[in-house]
Amino acid sequence: MIIDGAFIYHLTKELNQKLEKSRLEKIFQSQDDVFVLQFYHQGKKQKLVIDLSTSKFSAFITKKDGPSSMNTQFLVSLKKQLEGGILDSITQYLTDRVMIFHFTVYDFIDGPITKTLIFEAMGKHSNLLLVQDQLIVDTYKKMFFETGRQLIPGATFEFFPSDKKPFHQIDYQIMEHPKMMTQTYMGLSLKLASFLYEKQVQISDLLVQPTKDLTKPTGYWTDIFPYNHDKKVYDSLSELLDDEEIKNIQYKQSYDLFIDKYLKKLVHKKAQLEISLEESKIKLDERLKGDLIYQSGYDLNDKTSSITIYDTTIDLDATLTLNENAQAFYKAYQKAKRGVLHIKEQIDETLSLIDLFTSFRSYLDMSSEDDLQDLENDLIPYGYKAKKQKQQKKRQHTPNVIKITNDDAIYIIGKNDLQNAYVTHELAQPNDYFFHVKDAPGSHLIVKTKSLDEPILRKAAMLSAYFSSMRYSSSVPVDYTLIRNVKKIPRVPGFKVTIKNQKTIYIDIDENLIKSYL
Repeated sequence: MIIDGAFIYHLTKELNQKLEKSRLEKIFQSQDDVFVLQFYHQGKKQKLVIDLSTSKFSAFITKKDGPSSMNTQFLVSLKKQLEGGILDSITQYLTDRVMIFHFTVYDFIDGPITKTLIFEAMGKHSNLLLVQDQLIVDTYKKMFFETGRQLIPGATFEFFPSDKKPFHQIDYQIMEHPKMMTQTYMGLSLKLASFLYEKQVQISDLLVQPTKDLTKPTGYWTDIFPYNHDKKVYDSLSELLDDEEIKNIQYKQSYDLFIDKYLKKLVHKKAQLEISLEESKIKLDERLKGDLIYQSGYDLNDKTSSITIYDTTIDLDATLTLNENAQAFYKAYQKAKRGVLHIKEQIDETLSLIDLFTSFRSYLDMSSEDDLQDLENDLIPYGYKAKKQKQQKKRQHTPNVIKITNDDAIYIIGKNDLQNAYVTHELAQPNDYFFHVKDAPGSHLIVKTKSLDEPILRKAAMLSAYFSSMRYSSSVPVDYTLIRNVKKIPRVPGFKVTIKNQKTIYIDIDENLIKSYL
């Protein structure tokens, strides 16, 4: 599904027409990243699904029944703050992929209170935030940075910063190519930009016609697909989104639960370490107290509960002399100094593990049942308990990599850390080519060929983009270089590499081509 700002624009209008002035009866959580809001209006109940998953992020009215057994702290916050409230309207932030649900909730003491539920439909960065008076009450994904946008309760809510313009009026006279349009206007996918650039029309000129391209397969709010593709037209965007095929992923559940639990533990650990770091930094001031005692001119053998030096009052241990108090302050300073260094190392290690487990989640999404043994071997060192299997003769396991052979090139693809290491350091030769999606988790892909011509380059880049966390994005950046320029990063969890002398190609994924390759 192509979810861009234009899709969100029309989806917001559709949902607003169906749900405006409805009462929110109850909220439940059907999956870890899927919330369902049940509304009631004029004798009719409607269920709104808000899906935060990386691959299917969207919001739509569903007619399907789903489980409601999950119970999380964020769900408790939503139920407490919003249930019983009236949905006044749904709006879009400029033309970005952001939907704002405006609620009025009635309090027995304070009367009507305005609250907003903000859905940021942004792939792996999708989030759901509850905001009141511009302050974040709670958020599905919590993130803290020293500067910039904060995603924690109590912080001031800010939209993603952008210097792009809304797409309501596109000036084609200054547009040189579709890519320039996506860089200039907010909420334009490259797929839509290419269509608009070819037709030289405005978005408002397009007919709202929810269409699924059955050949690709993908879907969009209007028909921008090739005329010779098989298609299905829907009466509404919700019906289009609700018709997504549900794949059997039961065999992945134990891995998904383990990765999710470990990630939550790491995020909590990082938050605690950051608190400890701030406390240790405060104790660095103990050195100044020791310096002031020696600068005071007092008899260092005196004992007192406090002294005032340069308008600064210092509380002391009355059982110790001034000299002993000063030395105690210095010891506390040295301990805090060592503590700051140690905590920073722990934070760096925790961030590396968060990055690693984020990669594990992406690898799990692209794994088949045959790949799970390799992923399982990656998870076992972190406490994953492998399923008991029948006793068999021990034999060396060969990672289950993908190998595509053509007359002019061989493409070999790894889909997790174990496979990536095998592909890059056992199967590859110095003059082979290495491909990897830029700045995101993904497969290591090597190409064995005498000449990296344009067709081979584009095929390798598309395969690399497809087997990555950016599979559902457009204009995916892919780096490529010779294997001799690839080095493993030492002492970093997982199989991470650095590359040099790389070039970057931007590629759109064609599902038909991918199917033919595989």
